[in-house]
Amino acid sequence: MRAAARLARVAGNALAEADLTLTQYRVLVFLDAGDRPASDVAALLDVVPSTVTSVVDGLCTRGLVARGEDPRDRRRVVLSLTEKGSAHLGEGDRVVADRLEKLLDRLPEQEAEGALAGLESLNVAMELYLTEKFGRPGGEP
Repeated sequence: MRAAARLARVAGNALAEADLTLTQYRVLVFLDAGDRPASDVAALLDVVPSTVTSVVDGLCTRGLVARGEDPRDRRRVVLSLTEKGSAHLGEGDRVVADRLEKLLDRLPEQEAEGALAGLESLNVAMELYLTEKFGRPGGEP
């Protein structure tokens, strides 16, 4: 299980090349699926809503995330990924993939393929978990 912590460290270091922190990247990935209430983003990061404000403020200032209001409840702030944010997320994905590829180059091809397949399976499981916990973006059924 230490591999997960080490992999997070590798990803965090790689993301510095894309001018992102791991927390900012997590927010962008979460919003890539669709607009989400700020309270959901706070829950994803496991922080109180006021804490997520500084992360979101920085992303909004850079034009990567936009704030809006929920048409069903005007008191709630809804966050969305901007076009610029989507491009920046793509750059983050690229630098993390490059770093991961460099790690996997150290393994025999079959083991590297198995590791990638395992990571993809974990990603699917995480997406299912997020859907269970937060529902589909925009309140879609």
